[in-house]
Amino acid sequence: MNVKHWITQVIPAIIARTGSYFLEEFSIQVAEAAPGGNTANEVLDIQGLTAVVGIGGPFSILVAFSFEQRLIDQLYVKMTEGLEIEASEEKMYRDSVAGDIVNNIVGNCTENLVSSGIRVTLTPPMIIDHVKNVHRMRGAVFISKILNTSFGRVDIHLIAPGELFDDKLNYKK
Repeated sequence: MNVKHWITQVIPAIIARTGSYFLEEFSIQVAEAAPGGNTANEVLDIQGLTAVVGIGGPFSILVAFSFEQRLIDQLYVKMTEGLEIEASEEKMYRDSVAGDIVNNIVGNCTENLVSSGIRVTLTPPMIIDHVKNVHRMRGAVFISKILNTSFGRVDIHLIAPGELFDDKLNYKK
């Protein structure tokens, strides 16, 4: 698979893997909300606990998952079931849950790219909590999708260099 093909498939692959991962690991159904994505916004609004990973290689993109509080609470309960966690450590473990989920989903989506000979790196997840928005810098493109569950929603944001896309989000190179 070449870089151009992978770039155009990254969001559908992440959405599909998010759905299958949530179902397999947590028995949570996921449904995509109305189509989203806007390249013109100057600010990306994010909600709740957000985990961000960077994908590096012949391109660099950021993938951010923003979890609604009820959803991250449910994921936390399921992932820490059977563990005794001190109240003072709950935030650390909740952040770790968000990071682990994003690492698993994005890591699985990049597996095909790596196997095709394109070198890819993933950054460790960075956790952002209580930030309301991210300002667009250096012509970045924001592509956003909302996925709904019975426990709340997860917003998935792809932040990519604007020069890679035309105004209809078609890969230009």
